[in-house]
Amino acid sequence: MSLLKRSIALILLFICFAGQHTYGQFVVTKVKDRNVNTASNGFFYSLPQTVFRISIVYEEVQKIRGPFADYAKEYLGTSDYISTTANEYNILNVDVFPEVEADPGQFYYISYTAEKTKDEKPAPAFHFTPFGTLLAVDDIKEGLPLPMPVNVDQTFIIGEGEQGFTYEADYHRKKKIDTVIRRITIDTVNIEQFLFKTSWVDKTPEDRADEAAKQITAIREARFNLLSGYQEVNYGESMSYMDGKLKELENSYLELFLGKKKKTVVSKTIYYTPSKGKVNESLLEMPDGSMVNIRVVPHELTDKLPPQPLEKPGSIYYRIPDEATVEVEYEDEVFFRKNFLINQLGIITTVPVSQTRLRFDPLTGTLTKFVRE
Repeated sequence: MSLLKRSIALILLFICFAGQHTYGQFVVTKVKDRNVNTASNGFFYSLPQTVFRISIVYEEVQKIRGPFADYAKEYLGTSDYISTTANEYNILNVDVFPEVEADPGQFYYISYTAEKTKDEKPAPAFHFTPFGTLLAVDDIKEGLPLPMPVNVDQTFIIGEGEQGFTYEADYHRKKKIDTVIRRITIDTVNIEQFLFKTSWVDKTPEDRADEAAKQITAIREARFNLLSGYQEVNYGESMSYMDGKLKELENSYLELFLGKKKKTVVSKTIYYTPSKGKVNESLLEMPDGSMVNIRVVPHELTDKLPPQPLEKPGSIYYRIPDEATVEVEYEDEVFFRKNFLINQLGIITTVPVSQTRLRFDPLTGTLTKFVRE
């Protein structure tokens, strides 16, 4: 090649490079055990992970044995009564809500390698969410601010009924009269002398059960007389009130034989973070030792993508989430089932920053906009 041709080629090459602007070079380093040197200018960012806020509402039913349960069949003629005090638990409702937070295992540090020259294009503008995750690069549209999650387990308890029995604490003394007969024989004459000895003793459980059964009979007769108009008095609207009070009184005495149920509604809020390799996990232990379990089954939609991100200069890391089916079950019964995008079950990859405008989903961290300039 002649000297003239080489000169022309160099001039053309210079013109081509002179018309281009480059970004300041930066290096992205993953944070591991505080291994990052922050002496150079730079900043941290993180990748988002999915956290489930799970609301579980269950009912605790306490079956309380009545103090006169042993006499229920004898005095009431029924075998339908609570024979043993026990507790049972019923799930009323389960809801699962996905939330997002910074993944503590996916923090990165972006550091600039050198000072910017006058020919370099201004460094890209990075936009972040309140969690410190990337929202956009050189994209002027700001994302909506996301509320910071408060990962606090909460418990609300609403009780109904009482454990005790209204008419169990009743007067339990009774008068006992003993008759003492003294026989006196004088010659052929027999004399009998009667002496009456009065004392107060405690009533036996059977005595108390007998009195309670008689009270039930008396209350039912009073209700019948009231409703049939035995008194021949127009009570008007008061009749409904009086009948209701008599019914409450009757139920209070019946509970002494049949037992009673005390219901308590408990609402719990639990936070759960899924992770790869964990499908079945215990979520909540009931007071009786039974477990509420959560099952996360990945759909493995990202399995065909490269599992390790390609490290390239001027590129940043982001996430591609995977879909999974989430189930919450208790005693082999499923109370919730739904599909969710779960960030940490997907993969981590890279995207170039130079001469591009990028935008990321604030909830999943996946790339939603890519414009090549």
